[in-house]
Amino acid sequence: MEAIEFIPAYYFTTVYYTTLLVITWFTVLYYIGAASQRILHAEGSPVQTAAFILTVIITLFLGLRQASMEFGDSFNYAMDYISGRQDYMPVSLDKEWLWSSIGGFCRSLGFNVNEYFLFVEVFYIGGMLICSWILMRKNLWIAMLFFFTAFQTFSFGTNGIRNGMACSIELVAIALVIKQGPRRALGFILMFLTLGIHRSTMLPTAAAISTIYLVKDTKWAIRFWIASIFISLVAGSEITQLFASLGFDDRMDQYSYEATEEMYFSGTGFRWDFWLYSLFPVIMIWYVTQHRKFKDLSYTIIANVYLLCNAFWIIVIRSSFSNRFAYLSWFIYPVVMAFPLLRMNLWKDQDRRTALILFFYSGFTFFMFYIYYFGTGNGYRGLDLYWWKD
Repeated sequence: MEAIEFIPAYYFTTVYYTTLLVITWFTVLYYIGAASQRILHAEGSPVQTAAFILTVIITLFLGLRQASMEFGDSFNYAMDYISGRQDYMPVSLDKEWLWSSIGGFCRSLGFNVNEYFLFVEVFYIGGMLICSWILMRKNLWIAMLFFFTAFQTFSFGTNGIRNGMACSIELVAIALVIKQGPRRALGFILMFLTLGIHRSTMLPTAAAISTIYLVKDTKWAIRFWIASIFISLVAGSEITQLFASLGFDDRMDQYSYEATEEMYFSGTGFRWDFWLYSLFPVIMIWYVTQHRKFKDLSYTIIANVYLLCNAFWIIVIRSSFSNRFAYLSWFIYPVVMAFPLLRMNLWKDQDRRTALILFFYSGFTFFMFYIYYFGTGNGYRGLDLYWWKD
């Protein structure tokens, strides 16, 4: 299969976000005027099939992108694949053996670099779909829109693809370990395999195991999340250096220097913009589990994994490019938001309120896209690359 050539690489972001925002906001318009709970009972509706079709289209669109430097690390992965630096590797706990072996497997099948990217994308987007099918199958359309319009989805599908693939498999693993019996065993096997793709998944894996066997009350996870803010402000730099020295992530030693005022919105390096984005799932978790007192073991595990992983990121928030560590909690962000809206009887006008939440959720993504891409002055997918600048 050949790469998509009729769309220039620097337009891909625009096409993706604009198309998804239009689709999402038409969905919002459909539900916004309804004072009912149809959104909880859409399992047999045509939108279920539409969710599968949209998933396939998004997978092909992202997977068949060009091997361009516009997509950041994807270009480096393409060069590694073409040069043969990725090959079969024996199982190892200190190396990403499975990621290298995936490259070797694709090369042995004669895949070109576009087919290799598509292979990775099938796992990235497919993991989201499988997780939604296990946990939120009554309304796959809304569930997948929460995934596709998440702030981080495009970036980790085209740039940090190794991290994205590992975390999508981790999504499936978490959805499985929630259950008992063989499903839980399969979930733990998948968690082990994700370590062979990106070792940083040891964090959500540890968080999942902790919340299944130790931290079973969400209020303690919320308290730890709040405490992490003060820990970060008081001793965040020292803890960041400690984790870097332990080799938690293969890039952390490159990212662990103190941020400058030019790089971040805060002079201290504390990413208040990313922190505010991370706050909304915490509000949802508090509302569902503490204010409304809903008891759901599945949601408790999902919520605690998010809270514990996001608390870790807050502690090391001063790391340069800390969005890579934020993703270790953000990958489950859509589930935290969508699960109670699609599984729990929260309000009599659940359709309207879900539509409003989806509108602001996707609207934030579009706003950040505008600020970071259209609003930049450095030319990286900035205004000077678009036709109206000619």
